Amino acid sequence: MMPLRRLSIRWRITLGSSLIAAVIFAGAGVLFRVQLEAILASTTTTVLTHDAASFVSEIQSDPSSIDRPGRGQLVAVVDPSGQTMVSSLPRHVAERLSTIIETPVGPAGDSVQSVTAGDDVYRVRTQVVATTGGEWHVVTVRNQDSSMLLLGRVTTAIVAGAIALLIGFGIASWLVTGAALRPVSRMRRQAQALAAQGSTEPLPVGPAHDELYELATTLNAFIADIRGAVDRERQLVWDASHELRTPIAILSGQLELAHLSRGDAPALEAEITAAQASVERLSALATGLLELSQLEQPAPGRERATSGWSELGVELAASVDRARMLAAATGVTIDYDIQTAGTTDRYRIEPVQVGRLVDNLANNAIAAVGTGGSVRIALRHSPVGLVLTVVDSGPGMPEEFIPLAFDRFSRPDGSRSTAHGGAGLGLAIVHAIVTGAGGTISLANADGLSVTVTLPRVNSVSADTV
Repeated sequence: MMPLRRLSIRWRITLGSSLIAAVIFAGAGVLFRVQLEAILASTTTTVLTHDAASFVSEIQSDPSSIDRPGRGQLVAVVDPSGQTMVSSLPRHVAERLSTIIETPVGPAGDSVQSVTAGDDVYRVRTQVVATTGGEWHVVTVRNQDSSMLLLGRVTTAIVAGAIALLIGFGIASWLVTGAALRPVSRMRRQAQALAAQGSTEPLPVGPAHDELYELATTLNAFIADIRGAVDRERQLVWDASHELRTPIAILSGQLELAHLSRGDAPALEAEITAAQASVERLSALATGLLELSQLEQPAPGRERATSGWSELGVELAASVDRARMLAAATGVTIDYDIQTAGTTDRYRIEPVQVGRLVDNLANNAIAAVGTGGSVRIALRHSPVGLVLTVVDSGPGMPEEFIPLAFDRFSRPDGSRSTAHGGAGLGLAIVHAIVTGAGGTISLANADGLSVTVTLPRVNSVSADTV
């Protein structure tokens, strides 16, 4: 099989189809020969029966008067005492006549057998005729040389015809396969030309909805995904460069001011404090990018862990405590509600991921509410799985921005400045966590902004095996 794998598809299809055709032709040839042999045998038996018919009639009417066989008839008549009354059999067959008539007959009163005498093969039929004086035997014989010669010639013709058909089939298969693969070769050349030109155009799709149409459609979808990934990568590099440029410029200016303020201790301390804040912003941005990269590209071969309801409830309570500490300075009220009725369902997410998820959503909500607002966090299980909601009393989000909210570095005001707010990675991280767990997340404006996260259950994993 290994040498075949090194051949082209055209050769493999041609050889494979020719092999199948050879098996079919051989089977058909053998079947035809067997049928022809059966027809010849049946015809010979019919002739033998016809040769014996007149002698059987004479025996039944007047056994004392039996005519001599006609020209070309090979017949022998044996009376009940075993005496041969009439015989035109060849010598080699006549010598075996006693053995032939001793062959048991079938229900029809006759038997048919092949007898080899010398270099010849004979078809011999023995018929028993019952009379009042006893059982007579009528033996009719036909030389099989002509039938064997005919069968041999037909077999030779079958073999020659099968070989000719096989060669023709192989040539036709080669030509048809080449014609079928020609569009594939044309598509490959077009792809090479597009790649050489750096074109972003998709591969041309033919009008026929056949396998080539499906191949071109699949390749175009794959190419579109690859181009989308490349575009996203370029956008990420551009966005990260843009985001890093401003705090780096600010940090550079602050360090220059610190140099100028080296004789003024309070001013120097203020510049160092400001520079430290800029470093922390840069560190948070780098950490967010690294976290997002790890979420979008998990380690290969690593199985996602699952968590139970109680584990997620404990992590949610810890996240709420962290959010309350953060909101203490602004007077924002953090309320949470966890469904008391537990469940044995498990979810394809780790508790630490739930903590990151709630931390990001709660921090965004606290920043959006401002002073004296409220944030409500609820955890429920439903027929579709786990449902987490975070609702704040803030101003909400512009409707036109909601479809873009999960993009990296996106902000409702469209500004690229980091003077106010975060780097625009929080919701992107949340989206990566949720989609990685097989869930969905949606945003909606109500009295404030409502975030709904749904995570499907993992029914195939029991609590005892995890």
